[in-house]
Amino acid sequence: MNNVELASIFGFCKGVEASVNLAVELIKNHKGEKLYTAGELIHNKWIVNNLAEQGIIPISGPEGYEKGIVLICAHGITPSLKQQYIDAGFKVVDGTCRIILRNQKLIGETNNQTIFIGKKNHPETISTMAFAKRPSILISQVSDLDLLERNIRYDAIVQTTYSSSIISDLKEAIKERGLDVNFLSDICNSSQRRRDAVKKLCETCESIVIIGDKHSANSQGLKKIAEEEGKPAFLVSDVDDITPEILRYKHIGLSAGASVPMDVITRVRRYLINGEAACSTDSNS
Repeated sequence: MNNVELASIFGFCKGVEASVNLAVELIKNHKGEKLYTAGELIHNKWIVNNLAEQGIIPISGPEGYEKGIVLICAHGITPSLKQQYIDAGFKVVDGTCRIILRNQKLIGETNNQTIFIGKKNHPETISTMAFAKRPSILISQVSDLDLLERNIRYDAIVQTTYSSSIISDLKEAIKERGLDVNFLSDICNSSQRRRDAVKKLCETCESIVIIGDKHSANSQGLKKIAEEEGKPAFLVSDVDDITPEILRYKHIGLSAGASVPMDVITRVRRYLINGEAACSTDSNS
């Protein structure tokens, strides 16, 4: 039997919770209507598949689909895609995270050249950059700062779940290069608190397990924090991803990304505590 220590804060953040609650309300109050999400609602296959089974399916655009209600995903969508849904006769419900909505507003209001610090091709990156008055410059790593000029003032927006260590490196490099960059935002408080909680786990635990989708930036960020603290770290989406290597550690720290529901966390925690043999029966029940 392993000792599993839970982080002080983990799982659903308020933005994800609000988006999922909106989806549940649509399913409950609009039976018989065509229901969609504009892209995957959140980065969690379990939730996306569960919602699809209940009748609300992810689509990438209105073409080829019967008119209905479309829920904008937590990461947001571009203004042009939103307009496409409206023009096609869909009713649009906005499930964008409130922090991302704020960033979309900020990047759209500034008259300075804007940069967006985040992951290339991430849905939040694509949606937020599309709100800028003129094309923004994407910065994902220190070498991307070569794209910036010293005689221009830049306003920066940060992806809400981006790597805090990369942001720290970027800020240091910006200072060293004498670049004029004004940060209008940073990673969200929820992401920072989760990362601080994982750091705390690293003080006492042999290894760290993060529950989350492999495409989830905030889950990947939690794993990276543990690795930076010198701990063996593992990213699992559910019990099927738990390997004998993970179970050999007797004091395991456990956290979960912002899109992970509580029942998955409970299932993984029970599996880690009891060990593979005890839980293989559990997972089939």
